[in-house]
Amino acid sequence: MLNVEILGGVGEYGRNCFYLEKDGRAILLDCGVMNNREKTMPTLTPAHMAKLDAVFISHSHIDHVGALPLLEQWGYKGQLIMSEMTAKQLKRTYPNIKTFSPRSIGHWLHINQHLSFQWGFSGHLIGSVWYSIRFLGEVIFFSGDYVLDSYLLKANLPYEDCGKYNVAFIDSGHVEKTIKNEEVLQQIVEFICTNDSRPIIFPSSFSGKTADIAIYLFAHSTRKVYMDHAFFPLFEDYYDAPENVVPTPILPLFRSECLQETTVEENAIYFVPERDEATISQLFKNSPSAIVIFTGYFNKACYTQPLAPHQVKQFFYKTHPDYKDIIALSKHINAEKTIYFHSHFTNEETTLLTLIGKEADIG
Repeated sequence: MLNVEILGGVGEYGRNCFYLEKDGRAILLDCGVMNNREKTMPTLTPAHMAKLDAVFISHSHIDHVGALPLLEQWGYKGQLIMSEMTAKQLKRTYPNIKTFSPRSIGHWLHINQHLSFQWGFSGHLIGSVWYSIRFLGEVIFFSGDYVLDSYLLKANLPYEDCGKYNVAFIDSGHVEKTIKNEEVLQQIVEFICTNDSRPIIFPSSFSGKTADIAIYLFAHSTRKVYMDHAFFPLFEDYYDAPENVVPTPILPLFRSECLQETTVEENAIYFVPERDEATISQLFKNSPSAIVIFTGYFNKACYTQPLAPHQVKQFFYKTHPDYKDIIALSKHINAEKTIYFHSHFTNEETTLLTLIGKEADIG
């Protein structure tokens, strides 16, 4: 019988870490920490590590990989399985990383006689993936962080040659919302056009969302788009992994105009690291009429305190499945048991039926 242990990530947003054991062998799905000041670890132990055949990593964000040094500290020698792009993005490397080629998409890849997997693009970040896994007769689905309607990144659904899934782990990060990302992008453009004489600041992260919004605005606005140099590596990954990207003719022009060290222009659209409060504060000092746009959950950073209400705007852009996406993905996978992770609104008792029953409460 397959034993599933939630070591983090269910009923909370962060430290995704899921342990599956059968017949004395085990696998781990992601190995993250909480993205808080304390960097709270998952409840992983050396006893868990001792049984691991492999660790499957969905992407490079800290809440999915931040506890990998712990495994190394305990002497883990098994495979750390991830995409080539994810391995490139890690802040440090590990000798036991095992990557798979983009050409292997759709194929079953064998680790040992007990374990094989298939993967596909998940649309959350360049290089992010989902997994279908065959483990000692069990079939497992792991969505990783999943975005169905990214402007730039491909996301495909699992193939139909997996058999019946015994258990599925499905991202429920935006279960409380229903959002169409294309409509959000259009709303942002309309707002910027209406405020054409005021600089726009986007506090941003190393994410697919940042690339989606920046390149969409470059294509649909006449304003100069200024990218902080901290984001240059993110965008270069898009040129290095064309198989992961929806073909977009504007990409070469964006590279030549926006991914260069240039003088900061007035009245531009600025993308700045969300934690670089000094740079953002300086932009407001130089341009007191600037507007800051948040594209996720509202961040009450210190630089927003002296601003008037009309200088702070929110347009929520999905970086996880929303309610309708989760229902559709759950029905497509149709697992015997589904575990919904990455949200305070779901827990180990949440089922597809309970989610369907809450449709009237979704905003």
